[in-house]
Amino acid sequence: MNELLAYLECPAGVSGNMFLGAWLDAGVAEDRWREMLASLMLKGVSVNRTAVYPKGIQATFVDVVVDEEAPWYETHPAPESTLHPHRHWAEIDALLTQAGGLPEIVKTLSRRAFRLLAEAEGAVHGVPAEEVHFHEVGAYDAIIDVVGAFCGWYLAGMPRCYVSPIEVGGGTVSCAHGRLPVPAPAVARLLQGFVTYSSGNWGETVTPTGAAILRALVEHSGSLGKPVPPMRDQRGGYGAGSREFPVANVFRIRMGQAVRSRDDASVVELSANIDDMSPEWMGDIIDVLLKQGALDAWVTPVVMKKGRPGWIVSALTDLAQEEFVTEVMLRQTTTLGVRRMERQRTVLERSWEVVSTPYGAVRMKIAGRHGQIWNAAPEYEDCRRQAHEAGVPLKDVYQAAWSAFQQPKTEDDFDGGIE
Repeated sequence: MNELLAYLECPAGVSGNMFLGAWLDAGVAEDRWREMLASLMLKGVSVNRTAVYPKGIQATFVDVVVDEEAPWYETHPAPESTLHPHRHWAEIDALLTQAGGLPEIVKTLSRRAFRLLAEAEGAVHGVPAEEVHFHEVGAYDAIIDVVGAFCGWYLAGMPRCYVSPIEVGGGTVSCAHGRLPVPAPAVARLLQGFVTYSSGNWGETVTPTGAAILRALVEHSGSLGKPVPPMRDQRGGYGAGSREFPVANVFRIRMGQAVRSRDDASVVELSANIDDMSPEWMGDIIDVLLKQGALDAWVTPVVMKKGRPGWIVSALTDLAQEEFVTEVMLRQTTTLGVRRMERQRTVLERSWEVVSTPYGAVRMKIAGRHGQIWNAAPEYEDCRRQAHEAGVPLKDVYQAAWSAFQQPKTEDDFDGGIE
C-alpha cells in the first residue's frame, strides 16, 4: 500500500484548536477521539464543536470551555490559579502517564510538544528546560489542544506530515511576560527550519501550542524542510480560528496516498544484541514491536562472547516511526543500545479482498505489479478466529478461503466485511 500523507496548510497561521477542528472536519471518529481525551480525567472541561463559515468556507471551530472552579485532575490537587497556572513539566508528564486510554505514540508526541515548548521558553529566558514554568500553555485548553491534536493524527491513520509556508502575522501580542513582537520569541524558535512569511500587521497567527504541535508532528515524520511528494488526495478538513483576517482564518489538512514513480521505499533496520534476557520474553517482544509500529520484527539466535547463547532482536520500520520503535526496543528489552541501518526495499502493490467461506468472511492479502496478481494468501488471524469459532482445523478454513478466492468473481462471493 502507498504511504498515507497529510499536507498541513497554514495561510492564516495555526493554533491548537485549529488542529482539532481540522482533524474533526476531516472525518476522524469523534466518539473515539472524545473517549481518548476523557482518559486525561480533567474535570470541569467541555469541548464544543461548531460549524462556521469564514469568508464563505465551511470549517469546524472547536472551543475548549473550562469551569473556573475545576480541580487540576482527578488524582491531583488544584493549583492556586486554575485557568492560567504556573505548572512544571513534571505535572503535565504525570497527567499524561495516568491517562490509560491514550496510545503510547500519542503520549510520546504530547510529551515531545511540551518538551519543545519548555526548551524554547528556556532558551528565550536563559533557564534550563526543567525549570521552566508553563503559563498559558499549561492551562486546560492548551493541554486539550496538544493531546487532542495528536489523538486526531492517530485516528486519521498516523500520516506522514508535511507543512506549507506559514503565515506568522505581525505587530505585537500580550502574554504573561508583557507585550512581545510577533512571532513571539518562543514561537520563532519553534518555527526554525520552516518556511514562514508575513502579510502584514495581523497580530499573532501562530500560537505556541500550534507551533509545538507542528514541530513535533513534522520532526516525527522526518519531513522537516522536505517538499511534499506527489499525493493522490482522498479527504481533508478545515479548522477555524476565532479572529477576522483579510483571508479566511482557517487551517487546512489534506490527506491522501503517496504516488511513487518506483516501488522503492527507504526503511530502517534496527537491531540489538542480547544475552541476559529470558527467552520466554522473545515472543512477546516481537508482538509488542509489531503492535507499536514496526513493519516486521524477528529474533535470530547467535553465539556471543565467552560462548554464551544470545539473540539478535531486529525490527524493520519506516523513517517516520524509527525513533518511536527504537524507544520501544530499548524499553522492552535489556539491551543497552540499538543499532540502525538504512536500507532500500522494493515492494509489491498490496490490497485486500474479502471472500466468503462456510466458516465466515476471510480477508485475502493480494500482492502484484502492473495490474497483475503475483501473490495471494488468506489472512492468518482471520482464519484462526473463524477456525476457533467453528471448532474446525485451521487448515480447513485456510483451504476454504483459497478455494473461494480462485472461483470466478460475482457479487455473491463477497459479504462486505469481517465477522
